[in-house]
Amino acid sequence: MTKIKLTAANRLSGLPRTTLALLIAAPLAAQAQPTQETGGDAGERATDLGSLVVTSTRRDQTLSDIPRSVRVFDGEELENLQAQTNSVQEILGKLIPGFAPPVTEGSAGSLTLRGRAPLFLIDGVPIASNTNFSRYLDKFDPMTIDRIEVVYGPTALYGAGATGGVIQFFTKPANTDSLKIEAGSQLRAYVTGEDNFDSDSQLRQFYASVSGPVNDRLSVYGYASYADTGGVARAEGDLLPGRSQFVDDISFLGKARLQMTEAQALTLTLNATELDYQDASFEFSRSIADDGTVIAARNPAPLSYAEPPTNEFFFASLDYAHEDVLGGRVSAQLYYSESEFLNPASDIRPLLMRFGGPFPDFFPGLWQTGRITDEFGLRTQFSRQFDNGLNITVGLDYNDAESDSLLPISSEADFDQTLFLDAAVRAQQTPPYTLDATGLFVEAGMPVTDRVSLSAGLRWDEFDYEVIGPYDVVFTFQPGERPGGSGSSDDISWNTGINFDLTDRTVLFANYSEGFTIPSLGFIGNNVPPGVPVSDSRLVEPIITESIEVGIRGNAGPLQFAAAAYTTDSDFSTAIGVDPATGLAVRDRAPIDIYGVEASVLWNVNDRFSVESAITWVEGEVDPNNDGNELDVTTQDVPPVKFWITPRYQITSKWSIFGQLFYVADRDEAFEDGTDPAPVESYTLFDLGSSYRYNDNFDVGLQITNLFNREYIPAGEASFIPGRVFSGPGRAVTLNLDFRF
Repeated sequence: MTKIKLTAANRLSGLPRTTLALLIAAPLAAQAQPTQETGGDAGERATDLGSLVVTSTRRDQTLSDIPRSVRVFDGEELENLQAQTNSVQEILGKLIPGFAPPVTEGSAGSLTLRGRAPLFLIDGVPIASNTNFSRYLDKFDPMTIDRIEVVYGPTALYGAGATGGVIQFFTKPANTDSLKIEAGSQLRAYVTGEDNFDSDSQLRQFYASVSGPVNDRLSVYGYASYADTGGVARAEGDLLPGRSQFVDDISFLGKARLQMTEAQALTLTLNATELDYQDASFEFSRSIADDGTVIAARNPAPLSYAEPPTNEFFFASLDYAHEDVLGGRVSAQLYYSESEFLNPASDIRPLLMRFGGPFPDFFPGLWQTGRITDEFGLRTQFSRQFDNGLNITVGLDYNDAESDSLLPISSEADFDQTLFLDAAVRAQQTPPYTLDATGLFVEAGMPVTDRVSLSAGLRWDEFDYEVIGPYDVVFTFQPGERPGGSGSSDDISWNTGINFDLTDRTVLFANYSEGFTIPSLGFIGNNVPPGVPVSDSRLVEPIITESIEVGIRGNAGPLQFAAAAYTTDSDFSTAIGVDPATGLAVRDRAPIDIYGVEASVLWNVNDRFSVESAITWVEGEVDPNNDGNELDVTTQDVPPVKFWITPRYQITSKWSIFGQLFYVADRDEAFEDGTDPAPVESYTLFDLGSSYRYNDNFDVGLQITNLFNREYIPAGEASFIPGRVFSGPGRAVTLNLDFRF
């Protein structure tokens, strides 16, 4: 917890007096609950490295047993970010070392971990594992998150999409001992100046949950929320375009846990989210600000759609666990997920006029981007700990996915007269496809001496795919029909690692690991030349990633620390570049080498005051022509240096205050090499929050993000259209109220 002085009036001169008064008088955003897990890297916060159990390694392990970087985030630091934003992407960017900084909703990329694509899981359910759309995270309510676990680097534990690591969200569990009822609200507005308050930039969210036992065997958890979300304002006061703005957001999470016997349990989880778009006059992105960024157009009347925007997500999972089978533990999970989204319309005609092409005549000016995805799967495994310390896990994974894109194109002349988007042409941005993925794995670890332990894993994966044709591609400079195609890829990947207990509280570790997957089938289908079957293209060849990592984690008195250095390479990865003739972002296959360093530290100064900090440095080279001429990897994949420091101070037993300085450095090497459309300029953001617990039943909090209302362009905010760049959000003030019974 940290002490932040509200002095230096000259630095706060841009903050409205009413806002500053609220911060001092009704302090405290983000329920202040002092715990021993105060600070940044919860996975490294435990006083004893053997006290925190990680489950995303697919068997219960303590940090001292895992020879790779693993981080766990829960408790106060997660609550602080949940109180700041309803964007999961923003939470990840401010929370996880190695993860790219937050971007605006205008960007579909930049969801990378150490420069590679991670696999996202919610309670074990993969989220659109073969797509590159960040849209799937927009539907997930961060208020339902109980814990986030991050397993860095490729691993034999997971298959498709896990070449960069695994980020798993665990939702809140059912309470088994007593009935708990909670209700609350989150109110947010963008206040970018004393005379610049826009009532359209507000969020009003209301939520309630109930958790407790029904009887001795059955316990349940239910959560529901409603959010009326307005626009997002930049520092200059203009509203920004966004795909999750001016929406009514309804979210539901339900869990039922049945303790069948003392050793057997069954858990059913249902999660559903729906975004309904409001009629609003600011939802269209076709204005250009003075600095060349895109802002929301103030249309004279609300837009209307033949194909209204939508965003719906649902998943269900059934988990079974038996704690005593042949001396070990058996677990199995069946899951199903379905997702459909159709974004508000995009109008790039002002950009085409501004940059003058060269674009082909058939390039659409008005369109909506969307996708429908269904996935069904099974995960099952058996784990056993032997008397000699050997721990072994074997398992089977199966996933069946279907995906199809939506691309309604509207008549430009009719829209300019009526503001009606008629969806006159129903095209596809990428072709429909099916993908079956099967994986078998074995993972084992054991102590060799009192200080040394080893682990190793082996995994076989097979991917059977079909890109359904014939189909046409809209956004291409090679018009013509593609036939589609089908095929199969399989291979074996493996990993090994070693832990060395330097002291009882400090561990050195090193590992080698491989990842095996195939690239996005939508990307492949969009990039094969006309007349060429997908199965005959080199683009469909699998991605094999190799990683080497060394690191240290531990405690030294009041200091708790973690650091790692790594390098990953793949001979035929998916690379982003810029077409020099058009300025458009393009994807291809090329060798990529990525390397970096991460470090984090928590200093518990005393029982009331702590400071945590982390730094991330990632770099990489791509060889687009495979001729030894390497270029810097685009910032869409490799972010600039990221640094943050968060002090926290527990003023009284009920009142806490905290802040964060978040810094992103310059990065222009990729721009000079032609792989970035623009250089990245550094920026520094300050957040400030305070929380007060009046009694056991009521908390109130206030948070201010981007305290000094900095105008900036987020790192990684590249675009597939030249000049289509979005600013970051301006100053936002959030009030949180939470009631418990």
